[in-house]
Amino acid sequence: MVDIELTRDEDNQEISIKSNKTEKDLVVYKPQDGYKLYKVKYESGAKVPSELEGSWTGPAGALAAVERHLATKRVTPRKAVNDRFKARRAKKETINATEPNTETS
Repeated sequence: MVDIELTRDEDNQEISIKSNKTEKDLVVYKPQDGYKLYKVKYESGAKVPSELEGSWTGPAGALAAVERHLATKRVTPRKAVNDRFKARRAKKETINATEPNTETS
């Protein structure tokens, strides 16, 4: 199963999906075009994969498509690099915090 976190806005027109496999959040939204269809986009506006380019009649169908996509998707290279960087920085900060300060100013 994929670790995802859903955040709904107050009028239930947008659902933000945060995943541990992508750097940017995916958003299921209802465009203001007069139809009752839902679409998927990246929060930053980047192009979505081909399996997420369609329209769904409800948010549940779009969420199921996103979950299917994330279940088969590998962690993006950018996400892997950023995660390793954050882990190294956190380790370095804990080491620096435990060492006594020998410099006197």
